[in-house]
Amino acid sequence: MRKALGGAWFWAMVAAGAPAQDATRDADAPAVLVDPEDEWARAGRLLFHAGGPLETRDVELHFGGRVALDFVKWDQRNSNDSGFKFGALRPLVDVDVAGRTQLRAEFDLDQVDSKRGCYDLWFRQEVGRRAALQLGQIRVAMGSEYATREENLPLFGYGYTSYLTGRYDLGLRATLDPSAALHLEGALTAGSGFGLEGEGKDDPQLMGRITLEPLRARGPEFLRGLWIGGSLAWQPAYRDELVVATPLQTTLFTTSELRGENATWVLLEAGWRRGPMRIGVESTRGLISDVEVPGGGHHDIDQLFAWTAYASLFLSGEQPVWQAGRWTRHARAPTRIPADEKEEMTRIMQHPSEMPIEIAARYSNGDLDRSLFDLGFTTYDPSTQEFRTFSANLIFHVMPGTRVFLGAERTIADDDLSVFGGSNRDTSFLMRIEIAF
Repeated sequence: MRKALGGAWFWAMVAAGAPAQDATRDADAPAVLVDPEDEWARAGRLLFHAGGPLETRDVELHFGGRVALDFVKWDQRNSNDSGFKFGALRPLVDVDVAGRTQLRAEFDLDQVDSKRGCYDLWFRQEVGRRAALQLGQIRVAMGSEYATREENLPLFGYGYTSYLTGRYDLGLRATLDPSAALHLEGALTAGSGFGLEGEGKDDPQLMGRITLEPLRARGPEFLRGLWIGGSLAWQPAYRDELVVATPLQTTLFTTSELRGENATWVLLEAGWRRGPMRIGVESTRGLISDVEVPGGGHHDIDQLFAWTAYASLFLSGEQPVWQAGRWTRHARAPTRIPADEKEEMTRIMQHPSEMPIEIAARYSNGDLDRSLFDLGFTTYDPSTQEFRTFSANLIFHVMPGTRVFLGAERTIADDDLSVFGGSNRDTSFLMRIEIAF
């Protein structure tokens, strides 16, 4: 019954999708950095406007969400069943007051990979022209991949750096953007959150992050899209399990609860964009100090390592936008779609050759401490010490807010896993229809 209702709701959204907002609007990003010339994004925005004319608007309300329907063809040895499933059922409500105060609630109808049935649930206030404070349940990202909302990623799912360091949690974030080339942020969380697989994150965290575009204003033209970044996170106590899965959410590594004195995570990253192309790489290493060992004693878990590299290229139309330490193609949503933009959207729909088409690839590698096996925190099945995944995607941006994915994922593990049918290799395929509105 639930699947039938979900399917009816999905296709109702498809039917309504043509005029929908490309609602990958990034409410975390400062409005001052928005590129107003992104006509493809502008062509699809839809927002109910309560107030006066555009120049004097006070309150904007946005009711939307994200729906993704997946067809996954698993490897013939994989223990999962091939077929259709919902990849996302996330209604959301946005409120924007005078462009300076925002509230956002993004719900999770699946309630599988979240806690309290929601993802974003926060209040944000801009302070001056370049700073902002955000309070509530927030996404905490040490790297640009996880800082980017999935609807703005050129690939399905996230890599292993995001699995090791990403979370949602109750907390406070402060951001500062002194210029378009520099983004600073700090976050303090309560330890009442969850990771990418819905596992509990029951320890507080203090995190700081910086991204810089050193040649944005000066330097050779082809290097002005270069950016670098780094982040550091510290947890005064560690009372969590480690869970890592492939981008298609096949679990590769899981432990019992680790009880350590504290934990430290470091992430370094760099990337480059020029025209329709983007490239990024990030690497993280973690240390959990003085972990209690079953039977007595303590041991440092100091070899928690992962890195991810990705690239994408638009074959026609469009180009990616880097903004405030994340990828985003879409500006803050304006008021109703003007008539000329409706004509532009209609023209694009009538000329499929102008549809943006994107190809993308990602390689992600994880290498976790062997002592986690030796000390009995996990076993070689269901876990494996090292794993690597290559993903490739072809994306059709059918209309603003609507994408069709065709993708493949190849995973190689060091050890045989029952989830791979007793093998250490898996090749699976994905087709996704995604609507963000």
